[in-house]
Amino acid sequence: MLSDGVQPYLKRRGFTKSGSLFRRRRGSLSDLIGFQANWHNDVTPWHAFFVNVGVGLSAEIDAPCPGHHCQVHPRDGYLLDRRWESVVNDLPYQLRFDHTTDMTSFSAELCSGIASTLEKLERIDSTAALERYAVGNDPLIQYEKTCCYLAATDDIETLTIYVALLRDWVGHQDRWSIFSRQISAATGSWASTLREQGLLDPVDRPDSFTVGS
Repeated sequence: MLSDGVQPYLKRRGFTKSGSLFRRRRGSLSDLIGFQANWHNDVTPWHAFFVNVGVGLSAEIDAPCPGHHCQVHPRDGYLLDRRWESVVNDLPYQLRFDHTTDMTSFSAELCSGIASTLEKLERIDSTAALERYAVGNDPLIQYEKTCCYLAATDDIETLTIYVALLRDWVGHQDRWSIFSRQISAATGSWASTLREQGLLDPVDRPDSFTVGS
């Protein structure tokens, strides 16, 4: 179905196929359309799948952030990473077909849904728009990369708002100490400013020792 019904449509839109994933470059951005099989397919009389979509891999975001091999700000990833029904509300949570399904019509409906999704994704047309989306909608996804980019571009106002949002979401959990360390590493010299505002944990200091101890 993907090869015959979906690939020709997405190829015309600039996508290339790798298994069940379709990717394309769009300026400094990268788009993803992925098809994920339902985990119950082996025991059901029908076949179902989910549609995942993403926008990310901006070269403009990666460029200011050194050390992509580190966990602090990995090079790969999508700042928009969602199922298609969360992008276009009237699209189905999953799609199903069986041996009675008219696959030509089914593929046409699928491509129509993809078209509606791409229309929304393409509104994110720049690195700045992608960062605004990440800050406002998916704050926990690739948060190190977002913090790194905002710090590297000296956008301290947005960085402060973003880290404050992360602290509101995660600050009461034990894992916040991990978040705080990773944000400190990603934001470099701006980390001290964030600590002064009470948004990051203080730097651990070794215990002092008296002479002869």
